[in-house]
Amino acid sequence: MKTKEITYLVVAFIIGAFVSGGIVYTIYAMKVADLNSQINQLYVQVEELKKEAYGPFMGERPIAIISAFRGELNFLVNELNATGALKALRIGPWVFYYGEFQGKKIVLFYSGVGKTNAAAATELCILKFRPKAIIFSGIAGGVPEFADVGDITISEAVIHHDYGIVMPIGGIPGTSYPETADLERGFMPRSVPLPNGSRVIMFNASQWLVSLAVNASHMIDFGKVPGTNRTPVVRVGIIVTGDQFIASTQKCEWLYNTFKALATEMEGASVAQVAYVNNVPWVIIRCHSDRADDVAEKIIAEFWQYAAENSAKLVLKMLEMWPQNN
Repeated sequence: MKTKEITYLVVAFIIGAFVSGGIVYTIYAMKVADLNSQINQLYVQVEELKKEAYGPFMGERPIAIISAFRGELNFLVNELNATGALKALRIGPWVFYYGEFQGKKIVLFYSGVGKTNAAAATELCILKFRPKAIIFSGIAGGVPEFADVGDITISEAVIHHDYGIVMPIGGIPGTSYPETADLERGFMPRSVPLPNGSRVIMFNASQWLVSLAVNASHMIDFGKVPGTNRTPVVRVGIIVTGDQFIASTQKCEWLYNTFKALATEMEGASVAQVAYVNNVPWVIIRCHSDRADDVAEKIIAEFWQYAAENSAKLVLKMLEMWPQNN
């Protein structure tokens, strides 16, 4: 083979090598780009899965605040969202407002009135947001005569007052009943069975949260109860829960005599029960909108907004006093 031909072949080989190398490199670059795209897609999916598993705070545990209806929650949402810090997340029928307040992660929502709504919404909140504590804020009926309109009850414990056995009026002859049995109405309260096989009649609130609430109440000027010269009294005591709006002086007497209840409402024990089985600390804050007596329906219409705001003010002060690293 002539020298010129050899030279041509060498040149052609070199050119071919460059061309094929370019093609290989281009294919390689396309593969890398495609791989990077897939990795980015996987990253996005992982982030979405993490949000699904750990909630919007990505594993940081917020303080959850629950109310029964929008009117109870409005004051808190308005105060905490003054700077537009809250975002809204709808899950099913519930809307959760979440964000930060003075560096503390928070989530707020209203469950709907009644025990079933409260239990379902609380469980969903725990699964989605993994809160480190639950505070319920709302209104209630004061049970004994001294627990007047405008007073605030902080839960020492809560009880389902409507869970039990319906029996013949007066009871069954020859049968002995505990003091809690209401023989005149044919009802005997019972302890509530839990998924772990245990039974509980009284759910005890977190003592740390109770102490925080009491200390916070000392820092607030609640003002005068509208139409009176009296200031609200803050007490720690038993709150009872049932799927009934109590407007009966006779029923109030039974609730106090049976449970020594200071307030009656429709959600607290359900929230407490769900928190208890999930090992989440909790406390119930209730401001009395009425006395749960024969004229309760008339009185609540006049005082519910005042009561809801006072309860919310106490919760807001609790958040302000909450230690940063707790």
